[in-house]
Amino acid sequence: MDSVGKQLRGWDAATFRTASGDATMRSTVVAMAILESAPNWERLRARIERLTLFVPELRMRPLHPLVGFSSPRLSIDPDFDLDFHVRRYRLPEGGGWKDLLADARRLSLGDFDYSRPLWEASLVEGLPDGHSAFMLKLHHSIADGAATVKIALTLFELASETNSDEPVPPSAPVGADVSWQELLVANSIDNVARAAGGAKGLLGTALRLARTSLTDPALAFEKTVETIGSITRAATVYDAPLSPLLTGRGTTYTFGTLEFPFDQIRQAAKSHDLSVNDAFMAAVMTGMQAYHERHGASAESLRVNVPISLRGDAGDRSGQAANAVAIARFPMHVANQSTVELMHQAHDLVAKWRREPAMRLADPLAEVSWFVPVPMLASVARASDITTSNVPGPPIPIYLAGSRMIAVYPLVATIGAAVNVTMVTYDGKAFIGVSTDDRAIGDHADLMHDLRAGFHAATLTGDTL
Repeated sequence: MDSVGKQLRGWDAATFRTASGDATMRSTVVAMAILESAPNWERLRARIERLTLFVPELRMRPLHPLVGFSSPRLSIDPDFDLDFHVRRYRLPEGGGWKDLLADARRLSLGDFDYSRPLWEASLVEGLPDGHSAFMLKLHHSIADGAATVKIALTLFELASETNSDEPVPPSAPVGADVSWQELLVANSIDNVARAAGGAKGLLGTALRLARTSLTDPALAFEKTVETIGSITRAATVYDAPLSPLLTGRGTTYTFGTLEFPFDQIRQAAKSHDLSVNDAFMAAVMTGMQAYHERHGASAESLRVNVPISLRGDAGDRSGQAANAVAIARFPMHVANQSTVELMHQAHDLVAKWRREPAMRLADPLAEVSWFVPVPMLASVARASDITTSNVPGPPIPIYLAGSRMIAVYPLVATIGAAVNVTMVTYDGKAFIGVSTDDRAIGDHADLMHDLRAGFHAATLTGDTL
């Protein structure tokens, strides 16, 4: 592999830049797997090393540009040391869930060593009932939620015994030092290609419109107006959250978790001919509505961030451990809305944004962000009230180094929003991770109570038919 590696592009590059430039935009994902017992340590270490061979991004360090608007590059670390990234420890005697979440919070809030690959892993032993926890921390620029699941499926196994038919991993890549001259040349070449690629994408859109104009001028004009309007909507700058309550933003956040039978959520959605994501978003917004009422605050609408997966689209990068998403940001009306009404509203809004032409231009639009100062980008992100994300996981039990995983919680940084709620489904259950900005949410336990009630309300909607 070329020692200068590959340049981060689009959303990946924009995420890296904002996370590096503003502490409120810290961009970490902690996947926390709860294991039935303590796995064999040597076998676990071997599984992690094997994972880094199948996912070379986990052996890549960022190379920072010298000048200009170049994205950082990911290049094989010539000093890659697995033991730097992997650690093992026990909770103090009598430690429990609260202590584990506190450790996960500290892990997430700690910054990466940007001279090394952007991940860490911890095995935590000494949980009640003989359980253990495996925590994998990733920088969001190298893996979105779906990519994290793919990483997990490479790391985990389908049985407690090792499968002898597993693919043989490739040889370990060899890194090399990169001179500033090599870095400058590589970035110059890639910057030209990046600009050309962005221009090609926009030109392709323009050519399609031009061809349409020859056969149907009226339709071409309509599509041109639609595309321009879509880009305008996607790039709209907001100056403040919609909630009168969730106004504070800081550099720390607190984690919480919820768990529900997945079939209850799925049946509630199915009873209204809607998707699991519709029921999930409605449950979250019902909880947020209750939290505002608890504080005597009125919010007509809340601004929601929803990742829109582009996996399966032509030209996506789904074979890589990288992001393949665009972020839809839109207001969702919550005042005087029933949970069922919120379900239908979520369905209509997400479907509308999936059709937006700007979603397919997400990477070229993200490239433009290099000309926008980081503080301005961060202020735009802080104008969002809540981020929701729903990630399907494996429907059957999986194992790590001989120990069965009994739960998995996605713990994601708030990344500018007041609240982040992410759901992963696994083996018949829905596991929900909640992160709340400590300045925006001063009573984390009350919010968790209201979100739990919101999910109960959503699961009961199927009984109304």
